[in-house]
Amino acid sequence: MLAKRPFFQTRRELERYFGGRTIRCLLCGKRFRRLASHLHYKHQMSADEYKAMHGLPWSRGLASEDSSRNSGWTKMRRAKARKLAYRSKFFKLAHSTKRRDMVPAAREIYIANLGPRAVSFDQQFERRVRTLFDKGLIDREIAAALGVTIGTVNRLTREWRTKKTIRKRPVRTATRLA
Repeated sequence: MLAKRPFFQTRRELERYFGGRTIRCLLCGKRFRRLASHLHYKHQMSADEYKAMHGLPWSRGLASEDSSRNSGWTKMRRAKARKLAYRSKFFKLAHSTKRRDMVPAAREIYIANLGPRAVSFDQQFERRVRTLFDKGLIDREIAAALGVTIGTVNRLTREWRTKKTIRKRPVRTATRLA
């Protein structure tokens, strides 16, 4: 049996599908501003099942561009919600789930965002960072030496810095003056 080819293969196809005033249900052909509730009630299907079936990105909601734009979620409101979620430890306490397969169009987008100098970071890279870190270089200097962003280096050195700075303080006893 041949595997079913996902409906969307390129970013352009995705933008065309989500752009506009409505979004078309690929099962029945009807058009909606938001598709998730239609899928649940008419097709007894979750949004995740629909996305997997048609090769849609997991991070994108099933709403038309027009509906998303008019939803009231401004940049400031998103930032405030993100800040609240981090403060409430939502991401630390959330259940970890199995990683989903990447859809073909999303793979194209990720590769385009990485750029021509994209390199996978392996154990050898981590050893090079550790060597420079042990020599006393700061993250900015390590990143410049290795030709990567400071965030990449910071993710590795964050744990090492906390281990290095945690020292036991000497216990001081109170002495009474006679």
